[in-house]
Amino acid sequence: MDPLWQDAWLGVASHLRRDDRILLPEGNWPVADVAEIRTYRYVIDIADATVLFLYKARIAGISHAVLKKIYATWRPVFANEVFACFMQPRRWELFRLKGRPGRHYQVIQQYLNARKLRRCSETIFFTHIPKTAGTSAWEAIARSVPSKVYCESYEALVRHPLVAANFDLVGGHVPLQILVHSAAPNDRFAGVLRDPLARFRSAFLHSRRMSEDPRTFTDTMRLMRETSLTDFLSHPDAKMEVCQQTIMLGFAFDGVYSTKVEQEIFDRARVAVEHKNNLFATTRRLPQFIDRMRAQLRLSPLEQSQSVRNASDLIAQTADIEEFEASVPKIRELLTMEQELYDLVARGEER
Repeated sequence: MDPLWQDAWLGVASHLRRDDRILLPEGNWPVADVAEIRTYRYVIDIADATVLFLYKARIAGISHAVLKKIYATWRPVFANEVFACFMQPRRWELFRLKGRPGRHYQVIQQYLNARKLRRCSETIFFTHIPKTAGTSAWEAIARSVPSKVYCESYEALVRHPLVAANFDLVGGHVPLQILVHSAAPNDRFAGVLRDPLARFRSAFLHSRRMSEDPRTFTDTMRLMRETSLTDFLSHPDAKMEVCQQTIMLGFAFDGVYSTKVEQEIFDRARVAVEHKNNLFATTRRLPQFIDRMRAQLRLSPLEQSQSVRNASDLIAQTADIEEFEASVPKIRELLTMEQELYDLVARGEER
């Protein structure tokens, strides 16, 4: 178990009673002598739960009104960098939160008061394309922005639509064409693209890392983990993984993906990256992109560079790398559309 997850469990365990009904994110949690343990993924439905392990990265998955009530009337029992844990007061307890319960709860307080904390007149939507240094970019850009929210999945946004006017910065693993529905006419879109072959290589190695939990994967990621790369590349869904940058920027997910709609997807993605108000860059210019984003958000430039996140162990994955290299010719055949979009953004940086 991840140490921060374990600490959260240990911090709450001593407060539990047999009639408690616990709600927590999917994971390898211990068994507890309680009435019920339920899990959530991206959408958080409180129902009759009496204990909530709020995974702060999925704060967008809970109703704003419900979270506001929990924050004001439930008892905070433990928090760390990852979790904020609340317990419904017992019948004989009278509890109302006064002031801040601690710095680890600040993310919730800022989220609930995001509209009051706004500094800008427009919202920037950051489309986090997997394996493009998006986590590093988001952390560098968002760390000093109090009025922000991150959505790990479009499912949370569909269930609880965002009010863009409440935030200076919205980000997440959400396709741009879905974010469009939450945006005002003057809002901006941003993102980072990576050399397509390098991006897919990173995604492939990520899917094969033994330390990764397949339960957190998409169906295509699990398929890539469980089959040979040759077999995966022959699967109809392979192109959605190989060309994920174009998919994330151009696919509206309002129909079934097929080769018949690829041109339409590419055209939408091209419009997004070429729009004069939007902010797109390649990983080659990541520091400059971060500075531009921070300037738009009225923040000073960073004083130090960001560290690389989620790097693969090249020695431990020697066999996976050899398997990938043997499939490079086939991969290049599949990423023609992806390469064209990347080259478009790269050429724009040279001007």
